Amino acid sequence: MLVRSEAANRALKALKRRASLGPCRNISFTYCGAQYQDSEPTGVAANRLAEFMRWSRRNMLFSVSSSRLSRAALIIFLWGGLLALAPLAALATGTVTLAWDPSTGTDTITNYNLYYGVASATYTNVVSAGTNTTASVSNLVEGTTYYFAATAVDTNGLESAYSTEVSTLIPVKLTNQPPTLNALANVSINENAGLQTVNLSGITSGATNEVQTLTVTTASSNPALIPTPAVTYTSPNTTGYITFTPVALAYGSSTITVTVNDGGTSNNVFSRTFLVTVNPVNQPPTLNALANVTINENAGLQTVNLTGITSGATNEVQTLTVTASSSNTGLIPTPTLSYTSPSATGFITFTPVALAYGSATITVTVNDGGTSNNIVSRTFLVTVNPVNQPPTLNALANVTINENAGLQTVNLAGISSGAANENQTLAVTASSSNTGLIPTPSVTYTSPNATGSIRFTPVASVYGSATITVTVNDGGTSNNVISQSFTVTVNQVVPPPTISSITNLLIAMDSATAPIPFTIGSTTTPAANLILSGSSDNPTLVLPADIVFGGAGSSRTVTVTPELGQTGLANITLTVSDGTNTANSVFLLTVRQRPAAPGDLRVAGTGP
Repeated sequence: MLVRSEAANRALKALKRRASLGPCRNISFTYCGAQYQDSEPTGVAANRLAEFMRWSRRNMLFSVSSSRLSRAALIIFLWGGLLALAPLAALATGTVTLAWDPSTGTDTITNYNLYYGVASATYTNVVSAGTNTTASVSNLVEGTTYYFAATAVDTNGLESAYSTEVSTLIPVKLTNQPPTLNALANVSINENAGLQTVNLSGITSGATNEVQTLTVTTASSNPALIPTPAVTYTSPNTTGYITFTPVALAYGSSTITVTVNDGGTSNNVFSRTFLVTVNPVNQPPTLNALANVTINENAGLQTVNLTGITSGATNEVQTLTVTASSSNTGLIPTPTLSYTSPSATGFITFTPVALAYGSATITVTVNDGGTSNNIVSRTFLVTVNPVNQPPTLNALANVTINENAGLQTVNLAGISSGAANENQTLAVTASSSNTGLIPTPSVTYTSPNATGSIRFTPVASVYGSATITVTVNDGGTSNNVISQSFTVTVNQVVPPPTISSITNLLIAMDSATAPIPFTIGSTTTPAANLILSGSSDNPTLVLPADIVFGGAGSSRTVTVTPELGQTGLANITLTVSDGTNTANSVFLLTVRQRPAAPGDLRVAGTGP
């Protein structure tokens, strides 16, 4: 049971208020400079309690049972003394690290305690080191000598005697004056701004009697917008500057911190900050440069590819329009454009005006639709060189004729100098690729007529093909010739086979003709290889199957058997073929009923 004075009650209430701020893992207390651990040995705690009770006799009454003293009660009583010593912490800046050899006994050591105080053998504070054999003590008062001793605690909670005592004097440090740097103004720039320079001034060591090497460093709170600025400074100058370039296409804000460090161990750093604001702006669209184009007069359709078309920023999704214009539409009409947003490529096409030459500047413009920075244009020069226009001649159709055909005439048309402003004497010539079949054709033409003709006669009894080339020359030094070619095909003429004629026949109904002889032949095919066939223009009377051939070689026969019970007329056609050509022989077959037989045949008389 404890009876506390009013001062103790106030200390207890203060402790409860402090305890409400959060849990404490290692609870200690300081009284008249003495610090007590709840983990210290029972005997030591009791001795310290006795010391405390002797000092507090003026302030409180108490009684202690014979059982082990509760450390929690001690904490409650001694908060007042702990708070009274708080101002000393402001002077405590020194640190000492102690090391010792492990306990040499056979017991298992679970904790080492390091005791210290400002008088020899009077230890007012303790630090638990666990099983470590080193410990550091901080917040020691400068200019004060401290005394230290260590104990070991085994698994039973028994604590050893103190080790040998060591002492050390905490040196007094001189106060370093912090360096200086003048305030820095905020900076506001636009997106994609270039290199920025911020001047620094008022850089000093902080005191005229402090000669120190100063270093200046920077930091950015948003390096994705403003990378860490570069510093230009040489100590001990009072001025310097920093530079930075905002990240392309980024906008927002970043706090830049500039720090001056004089290298001291305390009060050595001074910092200034300023805000960099990067305002968003519309990025102009892009289009890659376009190369100049040089072409000749009357060149055909020209295509110029467009590349590198973008809105100007990956974070700008805009509908892009592309247009093109010509500075000389009398030479290069306004180009036709092919582009679909948001493609990075497209193309323009144009055809120079016929027979015109000179130069024109083509301008291609990309517009992203923004209210500013919305247009980019590229230009290129089209140069059309004047050239002699080639003469003209209409195309010529191929010709197919038979072997031994007579004189052939091919008309020429569309003959001109190639341009209305070119008055030239035109010459027309012709050649044959196979003069053994088609001799060189003769030309009939008078300049500057638009028409003429060529003539040729194929070589007798020769067949095959030849290419005829007709050339018009306007006499210029270049582009002076136009040629048109056509093929003359001379087909081989093969004589058809022969077949002899057959005279018309008359037979009775239900009878067949006798084998009718005829001959066949060919100048190119053996008679045995010739093919015979027959047909009738009256299939009711005679079917093709009713016509049967016989014989061999060139001597053949044909037998015709009309259909039973049929009478009438039929033209029978016999055809001989060599596989390419045919020959026919036609005769008329008449089928009649037989006359009636005589009736009542009798013997009218007999003679001797």
